[in-house]
Order: sequence, then C-alpha cells, then structure tokens
Amino acid sequence: MKIAEAVPVCLSAVLPGCGHLAAGRPARGLLIFFLFGFAIDGWFYSQAQSILPPEHAGADADLVRYAAIALGVFLWAFAVADTAKLALRHKRIIAKAGVVDSHVRNALTAFLRNDYAAALKPLLAARRINDQDPDTLFHLGVAYAGLGQLRKARHAFHTCIRFDHDGKWDNQTQQQLKALDAAPQHSPQHSPPAGEETEA
Repeated sequence: MKIAEAVPVCLSAVLPGCGHLAAGRPARGLLIFFLFGFAIDGWFYSQAQSILPPEHAGADADLVRYAAIALGVFLWAFAVADTAKLALRHKRIIAKAGVVDSHVRNALTAFLRNDYAAALKPLLAARRINDQDPDTLFHLGVAYAGLGQLRKARHAFHTCIRFDHDGKWDNQTQQQLKALDAAPQHSPQHSPPAGEETEA
C-alpha cells in the first residue's frame, strides 16, 4: 500500500471521519466525525455525573458511559476498516485499469455494428471492476438507450455526471439525457451518438 493510500487509514486511526474526508468521501466522513464527537460528549457527560453529589447525579451515568464507549469503539473500528477497504479498492482498480479499457474498446467495436446487446456485456464487466469510471458509465448509458431501457440509461448517465470530475462527458451526457427525454418510452435508439466511437 502506497503512502497516499495509507494516509486516510492513518487519519481514521487518529480521528474517525478525517480519513474519509481525505479519501474523497465527505458525507460519510462528516457523519462518522459528528457521531464520534457525540460519543465523546456522552463519555464526558458520564464523567461529570460521577463527580457530582449523589443527590444531583443522574442514575443513568453508567449506562451513558458504556454506550458512549461502545459507540466510539465501533465508529473507530468501522472508520479504519472502511478506509482500508477503500484503499485496497483503489489499488485493485489501478491494477485492472487496462482490463477496463479493453472492455470499453470491445463495447465500442460492438457499437460500430449497432449491436447494443453485445456492447452491454463488456461494459457490465468493466463496471464490476470500477463502478465509478465515467467512460464505462457513459457508454453503458448509450447501450441501455440503444436497447430501449431508458430508465437504466438515465441512471447510468446521471452516475457518469456524478463521477466525471474532469467534465469529459458533460456535453455528450447532457445531449443524451435530452434525447432520452424526447424519445418515446417504447422506442429504442438504433444508432450511437456522433463521435462516440472515438471516445473511450
């Protein structure tokens, strides 16, 4: 595991939530961070209750203490394990990047024959390796649209937009979504978008 991949795991071990922020998962990271802070607050509350006179101390101080400790340990273990999983996934994606590219090229060859069913199989295989690859997701949307599966096509295009951080497919994806909105729900598209054979 390279240093860049190990940093989120180390950050999670120090403070749960920070590792996910570093790994590009802000929503999950913030949720873990605030829940862990809630657990710490619960522990401090139980400690404060233990030093108060008996007539002012809450009867549930021990329960709060054990619940806070359990929640904190769970969040810490989950944060470390999840960031380690993300790092290993990233490493696997890099190792199989050539396989994904090969699947996409096979799909493009099928597009040249207007064979959307044949294009779908390698694209699904590519998505199993990396379900966040914008190239795969865009062409998957084209394949689904060509097969008349418009709902799946829209989902693929919207997912492509979500993960296309460089904006490579912005224009083509928006054009495809407009075409889907204008297309009859029962009528499949029979030709790939212009210029899409040259993109991978």
